Amino acid sequence: MLINPILGSPTIDKIHLKSFDYKMAVSTKFNQRPEIDMNGQMTRLKQFYNSEICNITVEPDKQGKDCIKVFFNPNKVEPNQVLNECRQVGVDFPILESQVIRADIERHQQLRQSLYSYHTILNQSASGRNLKTTNNQSFRIGTAGMQIEIYDKSVQAKLIEPNIVRIESRYLKPNYLQKSGITTLETLLNADTSKLMQLYIKPKDMYLSNLVKLEGNQAIEQVGNYIALLEKLFEDKNSRPATTWLMRINIEQVGIDQVLEMVKAANIQKEKRYSVKKQVLKLASEIDIPHRESMVKEILSYFSLAS
Repeated sequence: MLINPILGSPTIDKIHLKSFDYKMAVSTKFNQRPEIDMNGQMTRLKQFYNSEICNITVEPDKQGKDCIKVFFNPNKVEPNQVLNECRQVGVDFPILESQVIRADIERHQQLRQSLYSYHTILNQSASGRNLKTTNNQSFRIGTAGMQIEIYDKSVQAKLIEPNIVRIESRYLKPNYLQKSGITTLETLLNADTSKLMQLYIKPKDMYLSNLVKLEGNQAIEQVGNYIALLEKLFEDKNSRPATTWLMRINIEQVGIDQVLEMVKAANIQKEKRYSVKKQVLKLASEIDIPHRESMVKEILSYFSLAS
């Protein structure tokens, strides 16, 4: 699988459609899944069909009205392919006029470091009380209606190129899209790059609003503890204070800029401070640790077309 490691224009990665205006053939290829209540009575019948082209479901919505729902990835298949697949299965509907109930917009590029190295920046960028989940390969924040997901595409798709990180803005409910003028598939497909960027940026502004503030801002949790540790190691006449200190902190995650600031702030003799700084820079050059400010700029670049 080949993916361009250079940041490009935003693309629509996933689409969920819903329509009440559909027709089903007498004989279809749908699988059926009845839902039974405690009395053994069928409450509703869900019919579904999944393929490499799309996933199709016919069932009553929350108001009990029958509808068709179709899910597909426009980066992989065209709407005409989806409609042809539906017809072959035994259902037809006006696809361009159907309602968009979910849309994911993505951009990706190859970062200098693993995604885990950016977690401190992302955690500090978070604003408000929102759902947030993290692991080594992903970072997600948002609500049930809108989210921003950041994940390692290289790991997920088993790519040869490492550290290709995708950031997706996910509109999980239609009301946010409708406010931006996206109602039907036709309006979504007609959205130009400027409109897609507006949609792409909105979740970042809502859930990672502190990201811009971090550009040039070296604030980080536990800075005081790290500085105190460095001072104590020298006070205790540790045989290798700088080496021990660097082993106790995660220099890759903290960032070279922040580590140098901590060394500068430590209450130790000038020559010892110089020695620690020299060792930090040597380690940084050996493992190619970027400056924290450049890492912030990398994440911010997703949200600018000028990148």
